[in-house]
Amino acid sequence: MFYNLSKIQDLLAVVALLIFGPLYGLAQNRIALSGEVYTADGRPLAYANVKLTGTPYTARVDEQGKFAMQIPEGTYVLFVSYANYTVVEQTIQTKGQSSLVLPRIVVPSKANELREVVVSDIQKNKFARKETDDIARMPLANLQNAQAYSVISKDFMQEIAATDYNSALSHVPGVIVTTGVNDNGNGISLRGFSNSGTGNTNMVRNGLPINSRAISEIFNLEKVEVIKGPSATLFGAEVTSYGGIINNVTKRPYESFRGEVNYTTGSFGMNRLTADINTPLNSDRTALGRFNVMGMLNNGFQNEGKVTAMGFATSLAFKAGEKTIVRFDADVYNTTKPLVAYLRNTDKLSFANLKEYGMPYDRSLTSNDIATNRTNVNISAEIEHQLSDNWSSRTSYLFNNSGDKGSVFMVPMVVDDTRIERRYRIFDDYNLNFSVIQQNFNGNYTIGEVKNKVLLGVDATLYTEKNLFMVPYFAIYDTVGVHDKAWKPLTRSEVENSRGKRSYGDGVDNAKYNVVSAYFSNVTNISDRLFLMLSGRVNRFHQGKRMSYSPGQPQIVDEQGNIEQKQTDASYSELEGYNQVNFSPKIGLVYQPIKDQVSIFANYMNGFTNVAASDGLSNPNDLDSEVIKKNWRPEEANQLEIGTKVELFDRLLNATVSYYDIRVKNRLREVIDYVYVQDGTFNSKGVEIDLIANPARGWNMILGYGYNDNKYVKSEDYSQGLREAHSPKHIANFWTSYKFLGSAVKGLGFGAGMNYVGAALMDYEDDFEIPAYTVVNATAFYDQPKYRVGLKFNNIGNVKYWDIFARPQRPFEFLANISFKF
Repeated sequence: MFYNLSKIQDLLAVVALLIFGPLYGLAQNRIALSGEVYTADGRPLAYANVKLTGTPYTARVDEQGKFAMQIPEGTYVLFVSYANYTVVEQTIQTKGQSSLVLPRIVVPSKANELREVVVSDIQKNKFARKETDDIARMPLANLQNAQAYSVISKDFMQEIAATDYNSALSHVPGVIVTTGVNDNGNGISLRGFSNSGTGNTNMVRNGLPINSRAISEIFNLEKVEVIKGPSATLFGAEVTSYGGIINNVTKRPYESFRGEVNYTTGSFGMNRLTADINTPLNSDRTALGRFNVMGMLNNGFQNEGKVTAMGFATSLAFKAGEKTIVRFDADVYNTTKPLVAYLRNTDKLSFANLKEYGMPYDRSLTSNDIATNRTNVNISAEIEHQLSDNWSSRTSYLFNNSGDKGSVFMVPMVVDDTRIERRYRIFDDYNLNFSVIQQNFNGNYTIGEVKNKVLLGVDATLYTEKNLFMVPYFAIYDTVGVHDKAWKPLTRSEVENSRGKRSYGDGVDNAKYNVVSAYFSNVTNISDRLFLMLSGRVNRFHQGKRMSYSPGQPQIVDEQGNIEQKQTDASYSELEGYNQVNFSPKIGLVYQPIKDQVSIFANYMNGFTNVAASDGLSNPNDLDSEVIKKNWRPEEANQLEIGTKVELFDRLLNATVSYYDIRVKNRLREVIDYVYVQDGTFNSKGVEIDLIANPARGWNMILGYGYNDNKYVKSEDYSQGLREAHSPKHIANFWTSYKFLGSAVKGLGFGAGMNYVGAALMDYEDDFEIPAYTVVNATAFYDQPKYRVGLKFNNIGNVKYWDIFARPQRPFEFLANISFKF
């Protein structure tokens, strides 16, 4: 176990404050706030929700259009939302009053027009809605939060006609989304760090961890929150890469009966059908349900690459009393697709980049006959309870499973300039599970005149993985000429006949670990413009013993007959279990030079990875010293970030600009074969710009830019001082759209945008490049209260480009969709 005494003393002092501090807040003044919400034609807007931004205070509008709540003194922004859309926002001030009755709030639309399309149209800067309780794990407004983040809503996904996770997140500044290093999950790159091929996941679902291999589908997503920087303090080490995490927020039910059915068709055999139905389940609307289904077929643009998928999701909410809500939700997603890993051994090529290499763009190295079928399941339950005016409780549980049998992925390996080996790997039985239970308490208290928000939480995670696979790892199917007119089709029967043996046994690469954590976060309003966040997590990690397989290496002989590498035998070994306890801090500071419009923020954030015991030197400075088994410290990443956020012109302009510097320490560095020292370091720094604007009614813009500079500061000789592979320096995106809202062609809209990704190296030891690319897309749509039709044109310039793992991406693509709303 590893303790930092000074950090723990600081933690105890803050915990003492959190325990005794709320006692001072019991006598704070409470204001009785009430009002009415009506539509433009004078009808009560029943079942709308009223919320004060950055607080836990909410109320529901009754059938007479009235609402009421008890709140502390202060100045707030009041939001009125209907059918999950914010339709009105206004500033209120309650200081020095015992009660406040607001003038009637009028929604600028008639009752019979309040379909989702109209509701979204009357929002200000609708793509800049960043209200969330998940990012800070407490109700905290964007301008009070000392952390950069981006939010992609389902409305924006619809506008850009996104049909998968990659296209949905294509306009997040500084983010690259792929299908993963081996085409088997969501590969997310943030701030120079990727979850692809690292064994880490940076994905969470409603704030609870899932594995990135459990592919996310957008049919059940309300929004996606991209939380920048190492975030282990509030989310735990088992779900974070150092660049940030992705929170997938699923659709939840609300009090109105509504639905939408959408059909998309287009190039490459695209056929996609989705349905989203929300309904009250009883007359008093205390039981609510939402149901989503999806079916999809796409042949792909290459000669092989057919993808089929089906999904079903349900979310139920029950109001067990005035203060208690119980939620259940589940989703099942099944997909079948051929998997292609990244291109290996590019150091053997004499070309400078993929364009010069000239590999066929429209032919796949794999086939539909060896497609992998995978099922992902999520089941969760949650209880929210209002303990008092100041305190609330949330108890959450999530079970996440992903598994497949007999999955095959193709592994292309360069032989020379004209030949590629088609190798493959088979997972005979792969199954992983995340089981997570979490308890959070959120509260408000005052000490004198100083207001505080606090989070106290504990969670426990159990992860199990079963992996029975083929040995050796990679088997050669055949060798093909890059410029051959045709390649031999792959069949599952021939793969099975030529494959290596299966692994059996109780412990073959089985993994099982558990994590128990306690954490806190406290935000203090030092003044009405100055906010200080202090957060910490105590994390206990336990990994049991497990068996691991080492594949061995084949003999490699060069063209002159010299042995470049001797053959080594495959072997099994038992890996020792280990325990680690560590403390992860987070500090944030926000100052608003212009209150509620401009903030300057700075943060120190921490992330960590638990490192298993392995062989190391008794004296790390002496290569001839004794080799012993060492219990390593956790690897750590520490970020310093400074930036500014603005919400100007009555929130019509929303922007975040930040500079970050992330330094990773305690990395294992191999000094002798299989012998390590823990002095490796890696740095990543850069700038990000996120701008969302609504310059005129109906006109929306999104602009993003990310610059990243990273390098191995201290590492093995082959990577010392080099940049990480698959990591471009520059990423930029732009989208603009206009929709006519008050003319004879009301509902007609157009949009266009571009994505730019800079060049990246395939391997840090090599200078072979994945070329930079710019892709331009456009859309046209006609949006009405009961239906929507749209056209989407992707890659208008028909640019040939590759993802960061050298896999060809789609050429020009045409999509058409129609939605029916009720």
